[in-house]
Amino acid sequence: MSSNSQNAQGQESTHRQTLIEQLQFLGEAASTETALFQQAAAAQYGLGVTDMKTLSILIQEGPMTAGEIGNRLGLTSGSVTTLIDRLAQQELVMRQPHATDRRKVIVMVNQERLAAEDNVYRSMGEAFAKLLGAYTTEQLEFLVQFYQASIEVTKQEIAKLVSSG
Repeated sequence: MSSNSQNAQGQESTHRQTLIEQLQFLGEAASTETALFQQAAAAQYGLGVTDMKTLSILIQEGPMTAGEIGNRLGLTSGSVTTLIDRLAQQELVMRQPHATDRRKVIVMVNQERLAAEDNVYRSMGEAFAKLLGAYTTEQLEFLVQFYQASIEVTKQEIAKLVSSG
């Protein structure tokens, strides 16, 4: 191998490591900014971040039992009951009897109530649509792959934390 080839490989390796470090830093920064946005958005509705995350999970994953919500958010049954009561009082969620187990209830988002509210996420959605519109189809495919993988990594890391705690 020539010294020019080795030098090019070394530069590529250094550049790659720099990019990895930059992406890790940017990922942490994006996570922080997202959390701060979530906190500000929740405050606009008079809710806490956990309330907003509950609504988000129910919208994304569908109706759940209180136990499933507790498991998903890592909350005790008492905390989940208080959380659901708070959201139900504001008519943001509805309780429905479980189809096969009368001891359980299913919690679902009140879509009509959410649709009637001013959506603080609309501007963010529009801004991201504009940002993503500037990317090629191949870049968008990569971003979809990256986000799917990063969500799975995050879920695995959450599971590790929960099981060790």
